[in-house]
Amino acid sequence: MTDRTSEPAINLPPYTLALVAANVLLFVGLSVLSDDARWTAIDLLGFVPGRYSGTSALSPVALIAPVSYQFIHGDWVHLTINMVSLAAFGAGVERQIGGGTMVSVYLLCGVLAAAAHLAVYPESIEPVIGASGAISGLMAGILLLLRSTRAAVFRIAIVWGIAMTALGILGMPGSSGTQIAWVAHLGGFVGGLILFRIFVGSERQ
Repeated sequence: MTDRTSEPAINLPPYTLALVAANVLLFVGLSVLSDDARWTAIDLLGFVPGRYSGTSALSPVALIAPVSYQFIHGDWVHLTINMVSLAAFGAGVERQIGGGTMVSVYLLCGVLAAAAHLAVYPESIEPVIGASGAISGLMAGILLLLRSTRAAVFRIAIVWGIAMTALGILGMPGSSGTQIAWVAHLGGFVGGLILFRIFVGSERQ
């Protein structure tokens, strides 16, 4: 008989678990602040396109915002959806290509997601927050690692694009109609397709 008492309660690879923990701890840390302090932190650490296009003042924090925004979430619904997705896709990718490569691709997909949002909304002064763009990149990576055909990847990309556009217009269910940065999601997905080809494409072939 197999001894199940020694199995960990959370069976996630270490790098994926570390990313989830970082997101949760930062969310908890921000939630204990006053409303004014919390929104100030979100504005500083979130990705604000206008700071890069000249619409608003460029601060030193803007240099890290393309990464820091990936670890900020608006509420428990936003955090929970993203962390469940990160656990699912991140674990699968990490077990295939290793933790260091997974984290590198993850963060770069998040940066590319922010760049896509900046390209479409250069004058926006609303902070973009959340790990969704980076997670979209991991989803793209899963498709490639599963050796999906180009036709299958294309079909899934179309469905994903339609879903993200709809959520961008209608808002996220369960979060009072809060809209999502759908362009960032698409940017992260496309970035994942490109980066996984670069990072792991040759060795997989």
